[in-house]
Amino acid sequence: MNAVKVGVLGAGNMGKNHVRLTSEMREFELIGIYDTNPAAESITKVYNTQFYTNLNELLSNVEAVIIATPSSTHIEMAKTAVDNGLHTLVEKPLGLDSNEANIINEAFNKSGKVLCVGHVERFNPVVLEAEKLLEHEDVIAINTRRFSPKDMRINDADVLQDLLIHDLDIIVNSLNKSKIKKLNANGRVAYNDYLVDYVHSIIEFENGVLATLEASRTTEDKVRDIDIHTTNSFIRMDLLGKTMTITRKTNYKLDTGYSPTYRQENITEKVIIPLIEPLKEELKNFAACILSGDTPRVNGDNAYYALKILDEMKELIYR
Repeated sequence: MNAVKVGVLGAGNMGKNHVRLTSEMREFELIGIYDTNPAAESITKVYNTQFYTNLNELLSNVEAVIIATPSSTHIEMAKTAVDNGLHTLVEKPLGLDSNEANIINEAFNKSGKVLCVGHVERFNPVVLEAEKLLEHEDVIAINTRRFSPKDMRINDADVLQDLLIHDLDIIVNSLNKSKIKKLNANGRVAYNDYLVDYVHSIIEFENGVLATLEASRTTEDKVRDIDIHTTNSFIRMDLLGKTMTITRKTNYKLDTGYSPTYRQENITEKVIIPLIEPLKEELKNFAACILSGDTPRVNGDNAYYALKILDEMKELIYR
């Protein structure tokens, strides 16, 4: 397997994670890092790679790039990457809105280059297990909660683009692919005059499934939960702790030879979750699609669709 020559654009939190993994994975040859902040050069010493302040210089030496710059720069960076004929992984969100996402997606569709979008939770082993499980379940409702403390460095995205987009993508592109029948959303601003920091949304799908999504960056706790109600079970998923439990009804009776003083009305299963690093799995998928030409697990169509729904939510909230 030939290693893909890759460059990482942006050396913030996510950028550093991409640098760490691409520097050690056999699927990649890390050529260098681009960032406008000279202080970011220190990371190159840790991972024995080169620091670039000239973007075009890095792009001329790689086959692929990972865009981990601020969300407001994604469209500019992605267009530059596709114009240079490079396979590209763009951290979520693909753009600030569905219009930007559509422009990026169309450009890559025409180019024939791979576009992967960094909705890393789709590679969370809990989500992967849930996909297999739900093939045999009749889903009634899905409830998600995603809470985090406010990251004061993020000043170009609201809580919908920052947090809610993860769970929205999981629901509409993974766990329940039905069309939307009805959508409602409400939000509150907490830290400034214009960006929403708390959101609550209810979606009714054409197949009858109800989804409730709640996201907040006003808490000091980190919460990443998904609860799924089905006709036969209740599934509780912790994406942060990577655990899943399933509670089912049962008619279990214990044959003791005498009349027992209790009844067993349900049984709880603890699902064994594989120990994998979601971001590493995402990068493996990116590399494999570059070499095979297959469609990435999270592609531009997925990202555009999720942002289109997000735009509808924002219209309801901000108007």
